[in-house]
Amino acid sequence: MSEKQNVQQLREEVNPVFSTAQSCLQITAAMGDEESEKLRKILGFTRFGEDSKERAADVPPQVLEALIRVMLVFNSHVEGRFFGINNYLKETGARQVLDLPCGYTARGIKLAESHVKYFGADLPAVIDAFQPAVKQVIGDNPDILYQAVDATNYDSLRQALGNAQGELTITTEGLLIYFTQPELETVFGNIRRLLLEFGGRWITPDNELHFATEPLLSAILGDMPADGAAKVAEITAGIVAKTTLSNNVFFDKNLENAKKFVSDMGFDLELVPMGRYLPEKLAALSGLSEEVRRNAMKVLGAVNFWVMTPKAGISENYSCNSQSFQSEVNLNGDLLHVRLAGRLDTITSPDLLALFKQAQEKGTISHISVDMKELEYVSSAGLRVLMIMRKAVTENKDFSLINMNQTVRDIIETTGFDTIFC
Repeated sequence: MSEKQNVQQLREEVNPVFSTAQSCLQITAAMGDEESEKLRKILGFTRFGEDSKERAADVPPQVLEALIRVMLVFNSHVEGRFFGINNYLKETGARQVLDLPCGYTARGIKLAESHVKYFGADLPAVIDAFQPAVKQVIGDNPDILYQAVDATNYDSLRQALGNAQGELTITTEGLLIYFTQPELETVFGNIRRLLLEFGGRWITPDNELHFATEPLLSAILGDMPADGAAKVAEITAGIVAKTTLSNNVFFDKNLENAKKFVSDMGFDLELVPMGRYLPEKLAALSGLSEEVRRNAMKVLGAVNFWVMTPKAGISENYSCNSQSFQSEVNLNGDLLHVRLAGRLDTITSPDLLALFKQAQEKGTISHISVDMKELEYVSSAGLRVLMIMRKAVTENKDFSLINMNQTVRDIIETTGFDTIFC
């Protein structure tokens, strides 16, 4: 195995969700999209379904028959969201798009050919293979750029946009369900920060489309018992992706909790019916009866795009920097986001407290998120400042410590503050 192949394999093992991106390209190619088929051939991916036959070899015939039909659910998910978002971007006149993650989809080609500035962002395992493949299809085009990113790392996201200017539309498909709650909060904070700089909106159907799976199964599988449908869905997920799903509030079955989270993270939310932007017919459903197709399209049409924009209001920024400690505080409306780096100790804690009081003077703070990714140490004095900040909000869930390293976590647990902050 060459060094390049070995690096690629290691990247895929670290980020197994890449196989979902491969499946999505195989599906859009199988659904008749010409650019997707060109990319599939260049990348050397098999036709959709061929590489899953062996994995399903030991499945009982009746389950296999159901599996074949249930894959239509996944296919319609992918086809519906891909073309639905493309149509949304076209009809809303988006001129600059950050596709996070871009996967192996042909969206960039379609947008760049319409002179829309396209930034494709994904894991290194995807970008390294995909960027040269896209170039073979579209050639050198200044309107299409690809960059390897980590969505939880703001600097990598900002770097991907280079010298971009003007309003930005951010699209997210099939990503958010893989994040833990702290990771999700970090991603929301990063995207909000980008939109505060550029203006624009963030669109995703991820959570509602996820919950559309059961009614779609019912429409396509008919009267299959619920436990059987659940088993089929489990096997299907194993075929499509090599990773597990996380548990975060954006995918809470009670969508009101997800809406509150969006608000707490500093976004206004607009629900836009995906049905407005779906193609009249989906190729994934073409082999089904008219009644089944109609029922399935009704389910998909009821899914909403979640269109999020940073809450209106003046955004205040405060910072302090010393040799051993840095803090950035951003107040947007009643939402406070804090980033800490270095040592929060007896000497530096008063600086953080001063920034917090400065933000408090602007009005009521309802939610506080403290990013501790770069915090190396926290003393009892630092913990007391965090306690003062915690007491400024009504409920524990409105105060979040995210991205703690093990050293800081151990200190908080040893001192017993984990029972207060968590």
